[in-house]
Amino acid sequence: MSAEVEKWRVNTIEGIFETDLETLKQWINEGCVLPTDKVSKGNLSWIEAGRAPMLRSTFNGETPATVTAVDPPDETLPALPDQILHHQPGPMAQPDQLAAAAPTSWPATSPSHLCYQHPERPTKHICRSCATPFCEDCTKLVGTSKVAMCPLCGDLCNLFEHLRTKALHQEFQGSGFGFADFTRALRYPLQHKIALLFGAGLYGFLLLAGFRGRVIASVIMFGCISHVISQVAWGRLNRSFLPDFSEFSLVDDLVMPLVLGIGITIVTWGPAILLLCVLIFGVISGAQSSPAGGLNAPGTGSSDQLAEEDLSTLLDPNADPTKQAEASKKLDQLRPGYQMSKDAEKSQRELSDPTADVRLLMSYFQAPLLIVLLLLLSLCWGIFYYPMALAVAGYTESFGSVINPLVGLDTIRRMGGTYYKAFGMVLLIQIVGFVVTLIVAVITAPFALPFFGNLPATFIDGTLTFYFNLVVACILGLSLFKCADRLGITTD
Repeated sequence: MSAEVEKWRVNTIEGIFETDLETLKQWINEGCVLPTDKVSKGNLSWIEAGRAPMLRSTFNGETPATVTAVDPPDETLPALPDQILHHQPGPMAQPDQLAAAAPTSWPATSPSHLCYQHPERPTKHICRSCATPFCEDCTKLVGTSKVAMCPLCGDLCNLFEHLRTKALHQEFQGSGFGFADFTRALRYPLQHKIALLFGAGLYGFLLLAGFRGRVIASVIMFGCISHVISQVAWGRLNRSFLPDFSEFSLVDDLVMPLVLGIGITIVTWGPAILLLCVLIFGVISGAQSSPAGGLNAPGTGSSDQLAEEDLSTLLDPNADPTKQAEASKKLDQLRPGYQMSKDAEKSQRELSDPTADVRLLMSYFQAPLLIVLLLLLSLCWGIFYYPMALAVAGYTESFGSVINPLVGLDTIRRMGGTYYKAFGMVLLIQIVGFVVTLIVAVITAPFALPFFGNLPATFIDGTLTFYFNLVVACILGLSLFKCADRLGITTD
C-alpha cells in the first residue's frame, strides 16, 4: 500500500499555495520561497520555512536522503555519515539562546510535537543546535549524566518539556497584567483547599482569643501575605500559601512577619494615627476647659441623687406612696447591679448602632481645619501606599526597605501602569470585603453579647479576611512577576 503524499502549505507575498514536499523544495531552489516565508505541514502550525527541519538542508543547497519512518520503528538508529559521526559539538548554548530557539507557544497536546524520524511518536529531546525534535529512541545518551546527542548534527539535546515550560513561562510573563490575572488571583487560595480551611479557621479562632490572640493572628496573616508575594513574584504560582513548617524558624517565621507588619503600619497608617491622636487629645482638652453645665455638673445637684428627704420618706411608714416610690427608685439606682445593667444596655446599643463611629468622627471637626485636612491626606496616603508597602515587604523582606517610602515610590515608578491596575484590583477586593463584613454583622446582630461583642461575626469576618488577603497578596505578586525585568527580580 503506497504511503499518502504529505501536503504542505506555503504562505508567500503572492498568496497561500498547497503542494507536496518535493515541489516545495523545487520552489525553494528556484528562489520562489524564502526562509522567512511561512510553511505548514498538513494541519500543523505555521513556522518559518528556514526553521523547518525537512527544508533546512534545501535552503543550505544540500540534498539530504529522505528519511522514511517504519512501522513498527526499528530499535537501532540509522547509520550516520562519517562527517556527522566525527562532528565536534559546538560551545554550550546560553539560556537566552535556548529560549530564542524554542517556539514561543507550545500547547500541551499538539501534533506538531512529533519526532522528526518517527512522526507517530511524541518529542522527547530537541537539538540545541539544529532545533530538530526527536523521540526517546532516536537520541543516544552519552556521558555519566546521560545527555542526549542529536543523531543528525552530533550536538547535545535539551529536554523538550524543559524548553516548553520555559517558553510558556516567558510567554506568560510577557503577556501583560490584566483581568486574567485578577481571576487567577481569585482562584489561587482555592487551589489549596485544606490549607485554606486550616489557615482561615485558625485565624478566625485567634481573633476571639483577646489581644494576644489578635497579635498572633496578625503575625500569621503577614507571614502568609509575605510568603505568597515572594513566591508568586518568583514565578512559583503553584506553591502553597502556608510556610513550610518542617523548616520552622523562630526568626523567619515569627519575628520577621511581626517586624514587617509593624513597618507596614508605620509607613502607611503612622501619619494618620499620629494626627488622630492629636485630634483626640485636642477635643478632650477642649471639653475639659469648657464651662461645666448640665444637671450632673458639680454643685448643681441631680435628680438621681438620694437626698436626706428621700431617706426620711423611706423610713416614714405614713409618707406619701408616690414619694416613697420615687425614693425607692433612686435607692435602686445606687445599687451595683443597676449600674452593670446600664453598662450592658449601653454596650448593646453601641454594637447595634452603625452611626456611632460617624458621630465620633464628626466631633473631631471641632479641631482646627488644617489638622483635619492633614488627617484626610494621610488617610489617602495610607490607602494608596498600603498595597505597595505589602509588595515591598514581600519581595525584599527588609524592615529598612519597608519603612523607607522612597523604595516603594521608586518601585511604583518602575512598574508604571501595572501598579495602578493592581491598586484598583486591591481596592475592589477591600471594598467587597467591607460590604461582606457589613452583611455578616447585620445577619449575626441577634447573637451579639454584652461585653463580648458579636463572636460569630468576628469568626466569620476573620475567615473571609484571611481569604481576601491571600487574593490581595497574589495580585501584588503577579504584578511584580510581570514587571520582574524592570525590578531586577530573578524568576524561576
